[in-house]
Parts: sequence; C-alpha cells; structure tokens
Amino acid sequence: FRDNGVKCDACSKQDKGAIEISEATLNAIKYIVLAPPKKLFSFNLSEESLRELEIICKIYLNEKLDKEYKLDKLV
Repeated sequence: FRDNGVKCDACSKQDKGAIEISEATLNAIKYIVLAPPKKLFSFNLSEESLRELEIICKIYLNEKLDKEYKLDKLV
C-alpha cells in the first residue's frame, strides 16, 4: 500500500509492507477497478480469495481514510 500498486515478486521482497495475494484475488481487484458499475458485483470468488480481498479492503480503507472502520463480512 505504500506505493499504491501491485508489485512483482522481486520488488515485493524489498517492501516489508507488501502482502502476497493469489492470482484470483488480483484478478478480482482488477475487475472491481475496471468493471462498469452495472456489472461490478457479477463475479464469484473462492472463500480463500474472498478472505484475502476482505483483508486488502480493510487495510486499504484504514490507511487511506486515516481511521479504522468496521467492515461487515463480504459473504
């Protein structure tokens, strides 16, 4: 989150704050960012990827909004 982006393996090893996520979670993030609003919620994720996405969302919101917010479960 420090650099506001996704890093390759080599770059992420240099960043102690980097979080490893699955390819499915990365694809879900790309879809969320790029999908038209009407199709935003038309994808499925495994439980593991959904948990990863939930963690990423919580960390992102807390860091960007400078306040901790309670998120309801996404499922």
